[in-house]
Amino acid sequence: MIRTDMGSERKLVAAAKAGDLTAFNEIAKRCRAGILIELTGLTGNSHDAEDVIQEAFLRSFLKLSTLKEPYNFGGWVRLIARNIARNRLRREPKFVQLREDSVQSPVLSNADVSLKTELALLALSRLSSKLRETSRLTYLSSYSQKQVATRLGIPLGTVKRRLWESRAKMKKEVMSMSRTGITPEPVNTIPVIKVMELSKETMTVETTGPGLYFGTTLKVGHQETCRFFDYPGGVLTQTAHCQVVRKTQIHRRECFEVLIEHSDCEPHIPNVLQYFAGTSDGFDWVMTVTADEAYPQTRFFKEGEELFPSTYSSGECDEYSARVVNLTIGDINYGKCLAVFWSWQNGTPAESFFTAAGKQVLHRRYAGQNAPESQNYRYENLPEESRKVFKGTEYRLWYDTVLIESK
Repeated sequence: MIRTDMGSERKLVAAAKAGDLTAFNEIAKRCRAGILIELTGLTGNSHDAEDVIQEAFLRSFLKLSTLKEPYNFGGWVRLIARNIARNRLRREPKFVQLREDSVQSPVLSNADVSLKTELALLALSRLSSKLRETSRLTYLSSYSQKQVATRLGIPLGTVKRRLWESRAKMKKEVMSMSRTGITPEPVNTIPVIKVMELSKETMTVETTGPGLYFGTTLKVGHQETCRFFDYPGGVLTQTAHCQVVRKTQIHRRECFEVLIEHSDCEPHIPNVLQYFAGTSDGFDWVMTVTADEAYPQTRFFKEGEELFPSTYSSGECDEYSARVVNLTIGDINYGKCLAVFWSWQNGTPAESFFTAAGKQVLHRRYAGQNAPESQNYRYENLPEESRKVFKGTEYRLWYDTVLIESK
């Protein structure tokens, strides 16, 4: 462990990156007071300043590995804090003050700051779905509390209560994790994904289903479970269980009925029935029925309006661009797969990864800087390191959907 009286900030940051709690604690303590004074002047009160510095330390904690100039940790955190404060002031010219009894010590202040960047993220990932999504939108996606309330359809007071509870639980979780590793409890973060380009390879895939929500095998009785992980952070946002229930007639067309059930999500997403029909060109999306609590919503698609090809080949055409890769997700190596990039015309392109057997095992969604405004993501907060450039346009990874189980 590094000594706290070490004078070199560069060495302290290097030690913190390597996993030394005392080092991170020391550099945070050194710069905290000065930043807090500046933030109090910017925000107009100490309560909002504490809230901002808490978020700034959380962000720096999660992104410590990206700091390229270790001797300037204090300036880096100060800049993060200023940007957070200014963004909040632009969105909310008057801050909503917290009640005295709701103000807590920041989860990442002084002695509570952890050594490894991933510890805070893992602690956040282990929260319940309601607390997890509220915290993810606030701390990782930088939405204001009012915006989070609108996004989740809950009162502002509920957002504040959830954040208070989340901070307390995260603090306890981080403090319980060991210095050299993490506890073996389940986590809700994206497994490690490795994509290795096979530029000299060619490949053609015959799919067995549309691949939408991993309905990749249209066979009665087939079941698949997938999980959605949103960025930044790669935190679980929902689990979807898909089951091909039966064959039925829709407008005199024989269709496969696929039931999709959602869990681990906030707000709750109702179950959905999707209907697909096979054609000579692929799979036609015929109808979708949403089991809304108030009333079911049904949408019919015109024939050919939403058509998923049954065959994909490496190369580029008007509809998609495909390349051959070697894909590993967690402990599973899927070997040679075809990565199909499509729908870039809409500003939020997707990338579907199919195995040689035609099963989709990974679905990636990207967002471009000029994509339509959405309450589901903030482009400037999506990870730059996961960017993809296609036809001169830069896209950033928005979420990953991973196949967890298939039978």
